[in-house]
Amino acid sequence: MKLKLRFSGRGGQGIKFLGSILVRVAMVGNYYATLTVDYTPSVRGGPIFCDVILSSTPISYPFCDKDADIFIAIDQKGFKRASECIYEKTRSFIDEHTINNAEEIIQKGKFHLVPITRRADEKKIPQSANILCLGFLSQYLKESRKIDLKEDYYNQVLSSMPKRFREVNIQSYQLGQALYQELKNQFQ
Repeated sequence: MKLKLRFSGRGGQGIKFLGSILVRVAMVGNYYATLTVDYTPSVRGGPIFCDVILSSTPISYPFCDKDADIFIAIDQKGFKRASECIYEKTRSFIDEHTINNAEEIIQKGKFHLVPITRRADEKKIPQSANILCLGFLSQYLKESRKIDLKEDYYNQVLSSMPKRFREVNIQSYQLGQALYQELKNQFQ
């Protein structure tokens, strides 16, 4: 089993943190995992994306070139460049509130518009849109059976976060799970 994911946004949205949390979750489940990050010199506010590879065997190449299984984008900046990872089998989840040209850029695979940042804003946790993505992704991975990351693995990692962030991150994670459940009929 090998699963390739790319997360895209802008500096300050916690894209790298999202990738690192997913890697930690996979490691709790005894999977091999890599995280690579690409960003511009203007880190805060500039485009950023990270590639996460999860596998049941050692990983020799830690990048998504034109072969991502899952692509999630939550900001317009760098979206076009980060979307170069898409191919016929890629499933893309694109923030409908911050990205305005997804249908022009994504010509392969399947893509879905999802209100990720809008939901985080509505719940007054805009700084946690990344963890909302993690909750959303956890449900997609569970239902698609692409990898067996048990809920307990996520709980172990989220519960180990510093106390001052733990509650809002758990709330954001659960909000992402609920968002997936609300929209899951669109993803069939």
